[in-house]
Amino acid sequence: MTPLHDAAVVFGRKSLESLCRFRSNRNVTHLRSISSRGIVTNNIQIAKLHANLVQTSAPPIHLPNIFNNTRRYSASTINFGNDKTKSISNSNDQTITTQNQGGEKGIFAKIWDRYSFQGQQKRIILGERLFRSAQHRANDPRWYTEGRIPFEFRPRHAMITMHVWFLHKRLLIDTVDPHLALLVQEELFDILWNDTRARIRAEGVNELTVNKHLKDVQQLTFMHLTHYDHAFQEFANDDGKRFEELAGVIWIHVLNRDEEAYNDQLKRLAAYVEYQYVNLMHGVPDDYFWEGRIPWGDVPVFADMKDNDGNVLDEPVTEVEGLERLPEPWVKTLTDAGSPYYWNTDTNITSWKKPTL
Repeated sequence: MTPLHDAAVVFGRKSLESLCRFRSNRNVTHLRSISSRGIVTNNIQIAKLHANLVQTSAPPIHLPNIFNNTRRYSASTINFGNDKTKSISNSNDQTITTQNQGGEKGIFAKIWDRYSFQGQQKRIILGERLFRSAQHRANDPRWYTEGRIPFEFRPRHAMITMHVWFLHKRLLIDTVDPHLALLVQEELFDILWNDTRARIRAEGVNELTVNKHLKDVQQLTFMHLTHYDHAFQEFANDDGKRFEELAGVIWIHVLNRDEEAYNDQLKRLAAYVEYQYVNLMHGVPDDYFWEGRIPWGDVPVFADMKDNDGNVLDEPVTEVEGLERLPEPWVKTLTDAGSPYYWNTDTNITSWKKPTL
């Protein structure tokens, strides 16, 4: 079964249309090295590596309807530009302004972005929005019930870092404000490490060993992210091998080398990575992205999933130990100390008490 056929089985017609738009007129770049402070890019060299993937003769992208009802995240008024700007209103009638940068920023503009109060505020707010969007998608209960991904620390962390990688790749090719995009990447990974530290504490480990555990998780995270990079760089022109490599990445990092993992499960997750990569790189408009509003599209359909003998699996898992189901729009989050509390994303109300369904 070809990768695109797998995607058709998993996502259906609309999502497959987005996946089939693999050849657009935008450059695709590759992560050369990863660091929580100062992620380095080389867009010109990497674009050459992906030249065969980019076809300028492709028709323009028509965005699917999934973008129409995307939830907007509110924030105070932020100006993301200095010169030529475009204003977008959010759900609370406040305005976020993004810059359409025509050329390279000067040294003083770069210093302003990095060290000024307004510059720091911009990247902190956008970094938080992007990370919470990735975290919310990774925490979707369907991954751990219908998808049968183990509800354990490493698989859950791998799902978060998978979605952070999608955002990271989009930031690498940004043309709205490339310098600010690099600063947002730094902020995005700093937020990831702070959240990881809180989740480690929530596991109940000794406080003296938290930093050691964080270092171990960082090493696993870097391996995970660079493995995705390898798949899309080395097999940019070979759909079949890239699909197999992605399945291997998921088996190693998401399923934690589970020898009893189902091939059908791996195919559906690998097709999701293919689809989501194209969605973030070519589908999400700049206006949406710079507001931190990410239309992730569909979660894979895990119905009628088969085991390795070809038999349809039993009824999907509905109850998972430790997985809490909350009424919309409540989400569970953690303090820096690892203590859970509950946040209403519509009203911004927080509570230590779990809301009832």
